[in-house]
Amino acid sequence: MVRRFLICWVLALAAFAPIYDAAAQSAAAPFPRLGAYLIAGSVQSAFGTTSYQQQVAKLGAAVIGTYPGWSSGGYNMQSAAAAVKAINPNIRLTIYANIMEFESNSTNSSSPYYPLWTTVNNNNWLLRRTWPSGSVVIDTSSLSAINITATPYIQWRAGYDAKNNFTANWDGIYLDAFFWAPRSDGDYAQNGTTQSHTNPTTQQSWRNAYAAYVGYLRAALPAGAQVWGNTADWANGSLNGYSQLLNGGVMESIIGQSYSYESQGWAVMMNAYHLIMNETTASGYQIFEQDGSATDYQGMRYGLAACLMDNGYYYFNVTGPGGGSVITWFDEFNAALGAATSSPQTAAWQNGVYRRDFQNGIALVNPKGNGPRTVTLETTYKHLSGTQVPSINNGQSVTTVTLNDRDGVILQRLTSQAVPDAPTLTVQ
Repeated sequence: MVRRFLICWVLALAAFAPIYDAAAQSAAAPFPRLGAYLIAGSVQSAFGTTSYQQQVAKLGAAVIGTYPGWSSGGYNMQSAAAAVKAINPNIRLTIYANIMEFESNSTNSSSPYYPLWTTVNNNNWLLRRTWPSGSVVIDTSSLSAINITATPYIQWRAGYDAKNNFTANWDGIYLDAFFWAPRSDGDYAQNGTTQSHTNPTTQQSWRNAYAAYVGYLRAALPAGAQVWGNTADWANGSLNGYSQLLNGGVMESIIGQSYSYESQGWAVMMNAYHLIMNETTASGYQIFEQDGSATDYQGMRYGLAACLMDNGYYYFNVTGPGGGSVITWFDEFNAALGAATSSPQTAAWQNGVYRRDFQNGIALVNPKGNGPRTVTLETTYKHLSGTQVPSINNGQSVTTVTLNDRDGVILQRLTSQAVPDAPTLTVQ
């Protein structure tokens, strides 16, 4: 997803606040882990309000769609992030960026992207059908594409982003369109011919370019700053050059769209989820994004419970495909599960139903296509107490649970379970 909104441009230089390594905090973060991918245009004004900052602070990780010099409601980028972290110092905030295409308004001198456009255009770094004078490629998002395999561009862009797209009180930069391969044909090699985006050599050049950019960016950012990316398609092809490269990312629309991994089946979705988690640096911040209706409580329970089978941060997006702006709160988000006491789960527990154990409860998920299933618990648990679905979140004690097809549930322990010493939280 790419932001498509018209915003004013102001350049500001900021002193960098100390950045610290978040690995230990991520490893110890309690469940459910909640995140958000907030890049829709309305975020620009919302992030300048106290009420929205309070909502963001309830999360553990978030991508925010901002721009250099942003200000709203008396807040600037530094003070808005500081306000969020004053409420929740453990949240990880990353700033949105996109290095492989231009917004549609970039050629307008009042556009925030005009300085970028001018530099890229003057240096002929746009992706062309045939370089140096062929037509500019309009990519699958209907935007002018940039040739990220041009080394001078990625070197320059890393320095530009570190100086202009990062500021105090943030934890890093998030890169949209961090695909495993390009999606448009073009003269990536700048040799006067058009290369297919399906060519393995072109695909590897693309990944090499992104990996090199991340290296340049980390060298330009303060020590400990993180780099995240859009990892939505990472299960579709080779990740040579990407393994352990990023500190986090967004599994955009993993549920809820015709192209979602979940639309291809439970196994496809979960294999993709575990793979992406494994390919992220240890204790990373992957956001598991589900698109859907705010009243689809069963669908939300299913998605949240699926997310709980590994260590991702769950986001339910109600504002359409890709990044949204709304933070919808569900009863289940108040479940204080604590630390995980079992590893991420890759096999069914009982009757095709998956289970993961936590200090203060368990999560059960019945995969799509498994049909209604009843499971027997080894002891007494109790449902959450809530208001949204009284038939489920009624606080009642149970020893058996019946789950609909494509459903999930969180149950609380009557007595908290001790956390094992040095629990293993890697995918089996």
